[in-house]
Amino acid sequence: MNWKGHVILGIIMGLPFISSPEQIFLVVAGALYPDLDHDVKSEIVNRGLYIAGGFLALLILSYLFKPAFFNLDYFIAAVLTAVIYAIPYYADHRGLTHTFVAMILGSIALGYIVLKLSILSPIIACIIALIMVTNDKLLAKTISIAVASWVAFYFLIPPVLNLNGLAFYVVPIFMGYLSHIVGDCITPMGCKALYPLKRTLRKPEAIVMGILWLLGVIYVHKIL
Repeated sequence: MNWKGHVILGIIMGLPFISSPEQIFLVVAGALYPDLDHDVKSEIVNRGLYIAGGFLALLILSYLFKPAFFNLDYFIAAVLTAVIYAIPYYADHRGLTHTFVAMILGSIALGYIVLKLSILSPIIACIIALIMVTNDKLLAKTISIAVASWVAFYFLIPPVLNLNGLAFYVVPIFMGYLSHIVGDCITPMGCKALYPLKRTLRKPEAIVMGILWLLGVIYVHKIL
Protein backbone atom coordinates (compact mmCIF):
# COMPACT_ATOMS: atom_id res chain seq x y z
CA MET A 1 0.00 0.00 0.00
CA ASN A 2 1.38 3.43 -0.93
CA TRP A 3 1.41 6.54 1.25
CA LYS A 4 -1.93 7.81 -0.09
CA GLY A 5 -3.64 4.56 0.80
CA HIS A 6 -2.16 4.63 4.29
CA VAL A 7 -3.20 8.25 4.84
CA ILE A 8 -6.77 7.68 3.64
CA LEU A 9 -7.18 4.47 5.63
CA GLY A 10 -5.67 6.20 8.66
CA ILE A 11 -8.17 9.05 8.45
CA ILE A 12 -11.07 6.63 8.03
CA MET A 13 -10.03 4.57 11.06
CA GLY A 14 -8.94 7.57 13.12
CA LEU A 15 -11.84 10.00 12.68
CA PRO A 16 -14.27 8.16 14.98
CA PHE A 17 -11.73 8.29 17.82
CA ILE A 18 -10.68 11.93 17.84
CA SER A 19 -12.12 14.77 19.89
CA SER A 20 -10.59 17.79 18.14
CA PRO A 21 -9.81 18.54 14.46
CA GLU A 22 -6.06 19.10 14.91
CA GLN A 23 -5.73 15.47 15.97
CA ILE A 24 -6.11 14.53 12.31
CA PHE A 25 -2.47 15.58 11.82
CA LEU A 26 -1.53 13.02 14.49
CA VAL A 27 -3.59 10.31 12.80
CA VAL A 28 -1.72 10.95 9.54
CA ALA A 29 1.63 11.02 11.36
CA GLY A 30 0.83 7.66 12.96
CA ALA A 31 -0.21 6.23 9.60
CA LEU A 32 3.07 7.27 7.96
CA TYR A 33 5.60 6.56 10.71
CA PRO A 34 6.00 2.77 10.17
CA ASP A 35 7.36 3.29 6.64
CA LEU A 36 10.28 5.36 7.89
CA ASP A 37 12.12 2.02 7.80
CA HIS A 38 12.15 2.24 3.99
CA ASP A 39 15.43 3.27 2.33
CA VAL A 40 13.76 6.13 0.44
CA LYS A 41 12.84 7.71 3.80
CA SER A 42 16.43 7.77 5.09
CA GLU A 43 16.51 11.55 4.55
CA ILE A 44 13.72 11.98 7.12
CA VAL A 45 15.32 9.62 9.62
CA ASN A 46 18.78 11.18 9.32
CA ARG A 47 17.32 14.66 9.73
CA GLY A 48 15.47 13.56 12.84
CA LEU A 49 18.54 11.94 14.37
CA TYR A 50 20.63 15.07 13.80
CA ILE A 51 17.98 17.32 15.35
CA ALA A 52 17.43 15.00 18.32
CA GLY A 53 21.18 14.70 18.83
CA GLY A 54 21.57 18.47 18.75
CA PHE A 55 18.87 19.01 21.35
CA LEU A 56 20.33 16.29 23.56
CA ALA A 57 23.76 17.90 23.36
CA LEU A 58 22.34 21.30 24.31
CA LEU A 59 20.38 19.85 27.22
CA ILE A 60 23.39 17.92 28.52
CA LEU A 61 25.53 21.06 28.29
CA SER A 62 22.88 23.07 30.13
CA TYR A 63 22.77 20.41 32.85
CA LEU A 64 26.55 20.52 33.24
CA PHE A 65 27.11 24.26 33.05
CA LYS A 66 23.71 25.96 33.55
CA PRO A 67 21.59 23.61 35.68
CA ALA A 68 18.92 26.27 36.16
CA PHE A 69 18.08 26.03 32.44
CA PHE A 70 17.90 22.24 32.37
CA ASN A 71 14.41 20.77 31.90
CA LEU A 72 13.92 17.06 32.58
CA ASP A 73 10.70 16.86 30.55
CA TYR A 74 12.42 18.23 27.46
CA PHE A 75 15.38 15.90 28.02
CA ILE A 76 13.02 12.92 28.07
CA ALA A 77 11.30 14.22 24.94
CA ALA A 78 14.67 14.58 23.18
CA VAL A 79 15.67 11.02 24.15
CA LEU A 80 12.32 9.68 22.90
CA THR A 81 12.77 11.60 19.65
CA ALA A 82 16.16 9.94 19.14
CA VAL A 83 14.61 6.53 19.86
CA ILE A 84 11.73 7.16 17.44
CA TYR A 85 14.22 7.73 14.63
CA ALA A 86 16.77 5.13 15.74
CA ILE A 87 14.22 2.31 15.44
CA PRO A 88 13.57 2.76 11.68
CA TYR A 89 17.25 3.58 11.12
CA TYR A 90 18.26 0.08 12.22
CA ALA A 91 15.10 -1.81 11.23
CA ASP A 92 14.54 -3.71 8.00
CA HIS A 93 11.58 -2.73 5.83
CA ARG A 94 8.36 -4.09 7.33
CA GLY A 95 10.39 -5.12 10.32
CA LEU A 96 10.26 -3.74 13.84
CA THR A 97 8.32 -0.59 12.97
CA HIS A 98 5.51 -2.76 11.61
CA THR A 99 4.79 -4.52 14.91
CA PHE A 100 2.24 -4.10 17.69
CA VAL A 101 5.11 -3.55 20.14
CA ALA A 102 6.36 -0.57 18.13
CA MET A 103 2.79 0.64 17.67
CA ILE A 104 2.22 0.87 21.43
CA LEU A 105 5.64 2.23 22.38
CA GLY A 106 5.88 4.56 19.37
CA SER A 107 2.41 6.01 19.95
CA ILE A 108 3.19 6.75 23.59
CA ALA A 109 6.63 8.19 22.79
CA LEU A 110 5.44 10.46 19.97
CA GLY A 111 2.37 11.41 22.00
CA TYR A 112 4.58 12.47 24.90
CA ILE A 113 6.75 14.56 22.59
CA VAL A 114 3.72 16.34 21.12
CA LEU A 115 2.29 16.88 24.61
CA LYS A 116 5.44 18.74 25.62
CA LEU A 117 5.42 20.72 22.37
CA SER A 118 1.78 21.71 22.94
CA ILE A 119 3.02 24.48 25.23
CA LEU A 120 3.50 26.36 21.94
CA SER A 121 0.02 25.50 20.67
CA PRO A 122 -1.82 22.17 20.31
CA ILE A 123 -2.30 22.81 16.59
CA ILE A 124 1.36 23.69 16.01
CA ALA A 125 2.45 20.66 18.06
CA CYS A 126 0.28 18.32 15.97
CA ILE A 127 1.62 19.78 12.72
CA ILE A 128 5.19 19.34 14.01
CA ALA A 129 4.40 15.65 14.57
CA LEU A 130 3.45 15.36 10.90
CA ILE A 131 6.59 17.24 9.86
CA MET A 132 8.64 14.73 11.86
CA VAL A 133 7.60 11.84 9.58
CA THR A 134 7.55 13.56 6.18
CA ASN A 135 9.89 15.30 3.75
CA ASP A 136 9.11 18.58 1.98
CA LYS A 137 7.25 17.04 -0.96
CA LEU A 138 5.23 14.58 1.11
CA LEU A 139 4.42 17.21 3.75
CA ALA A 140 2.69 19.48 1.23
CA LYS A 141 0.55 16.60 -0.03
CA THR A 142 -0.36 15.22 3.39
CA ILE A 143 -1.10 18.66 4.82
CA SER A 144 -3.68 19.28 2.09
CA ILE A 145 -5.39 15.95 2.75
CA ALA A 146 -5.32 16.52 6.51
CA VAL A 147 -6.73 20.06 6.21
CA ALA A 148 -9.55 18.86 3.94
CA SER A 149 -10.36 16.15 6.48
CA TRP A 150 -10.14 18.75 9.26
CA VAL A 151 -12.78 20.91 7.52
CA ALA A 152 -15.02 17.89 6.97
CA PHE A 153 -14.63 16.85 10.59
CA TYR A 154 -15.36 20.34 11.90
CA PHE A 155 -18.61 20.75 9.96
CA LEU A 156 -19.90 17.19 9.63
CA ILE A 157 -18.77 15.08 12.58
CA PRO A 158 -19.56 16.16 16.14
CA PRO A 159 -16.82 15.03 18.56
CA VAL A 160 -17.86 12.27 20.94
CA LEU A 161 -14.70 11.44 22.88
CA ASN A 162 -13.43 13.86 25.49
CA LEU A 163 -9.71 13.12 25.54
CA ASN A 164 -7.35 15.06 27.77
CA GLY A 165 -3.67 15.05 28.69
CA LEU A 166 -1.42 12.42 27.13
CA ALA A 167 -4.39 10.42 25.78
CA PHE A 168 -5.36 13.39 23.59
CA TYR A 169 -2.16 12.88 21.60
CA VAL A 170 -1.57 9.13 21.94
CA VAL A 171 -4.98 7.84 20.79
CA PRO A 172 -5.00 9.42 17.30
CA ILE A 173 -1.37 8.38 16.69
CA PHE A 174 -2.26 4.85 17.81
CA MET A 175 -5.26 4.67 15.46
CA GLY A 176 -3.19 5.92 12.52
CA TYR A 177 -0.46 3.39 13.34
CA LEU A 178 -3.01 0.56 13.61
CA SER A 179 -4.45 1.49 10.22
CA HIS A 180 -0.99 1.14 8.67
CA ILE A 181 -0.60 -2.39 10.02
CA VAL A 182 -4.10 -3.30 8.83
CA GLY A 183 -3.32 -1.85 5.40
CA ASP A 184 -0.10 -3.82 5.07
CA CYS A 185 -1.80 -7.03 6.19
CA ILE A 186 -4.05 -6.96 3.13
CA THR A 187 -1.08 -6.75 0.74
CA PRO A 188 0.47 -9.95 -0.71
CA MET A 189 3.56 -9.55 1.49
CA GLY A 190 1.51 -9.37 4.69
CA CYS A 191 2.85 -7.97 7.95
CA LYS A 192 4.81 -9.61 10.78
CA ALA A 193 3.15 -7.53 13.48
CA LEU A 194 3.36 -10.12 16.27
CA TYR A 195 7.07 -9.62 17.00
CA PRO A 196 8.92 -11.48 18.48
CA LEU A 197 6.76 -14.18 16.86
CA LYS A 198 7.51 -14.74 13.17
CA ARG A 199 3.91 -15.32 12.09
CA THR A 200 2.83 -13.22 9.10
CA LEU A 201 -0.57 -11.55 9.37
CA ARG A 202 -2.62 -11.39 6.17
CA LYS A 203 -6.16 -10.60 5.00
CA PRO A 204 -7.99 -12.83 7.53
CA GLU A 205 -6.21 -11.11 10.42
CA ALA A 206 -6.85 -7.71 8.81
CA ILE A 207 -10.56 -8.54 8.71
CA VAL A 208 -10.48 -9.47 12.41
CA MET A 209 -8.78 -6.17 13.26
CA GLY A 210 -11.33 -4.36 11.12
CA ILE A 211 -14.18 -6.02 13.02
CA LEU A 212 -12.60 -5.09 16.36
CA TRP A 213 -12.21 -1.51 15.11
CA LEU A 214 -15.88 -1.43 14.08
CA LEU A 215 -16.93 -2.74 17.50
CA GLY A 216 -14.85 0.04 19.04
CA VAL A 217 -16.63 2.62 16.89
CA ILE A 218 -20.01 1.21 17.88
CA TYR A 219 -19.07 1.28 21.56
CA VAL A 220 -17.64 4.81 21.51
CA HIS A 221 -20.49 6.31 19.51
CA LYS A 222 -23.18 4.17 21.17
CA ILE A 223 -24.64 3.26 17.79
CA LEU A 224 -26.44 0.20 19.18
